[in-house]
Amino acid sequence: HFLSANMSLGMPRPRITASMLGDFIGGTVCLAGQIVEVDQVGRQWVKLQTGEGVELQCRVATGDEFELVDGFVEVLGTVENKNSMNIQFYASLGGDFDLGLYDEAVKITAQYPDIFPQRPV
Repeated sequence: HFLSANMSLGMPRPRITASMLGDFIGGTVCLAGQIVEVDQVGRQWVKLQTGEGVELQCRVATGDEFELVDGFVEVLGTVENKNSMNIQFYASLGGDFDLGLYDEAVKITAQYPDIFPQRPV
């Protein structure tokens, strides 16, 4: 939905769960969650709840506004710390999505990188 000028698609970006955020500080990752709150003033941040029940504060790329989307999203962004990230891109996953199952699949792919190599996102 939005993409900053310095963020290019086509590079491998690991899909992670909230419990993995601390291992990727400063890195660019993909993470899925359910939108639980949107900044109503300037739409410059959203709060996501992950499949592990963790709520993350996610800032929107400078100059962009988060389009109001109901349900679940996968975000691509840079990890600031284990509780927040800067979002450069997001995609709607619809209103009926199993975050727990998604997180389990992500954990399995991380556990067996030789079988599940990272692909460009």
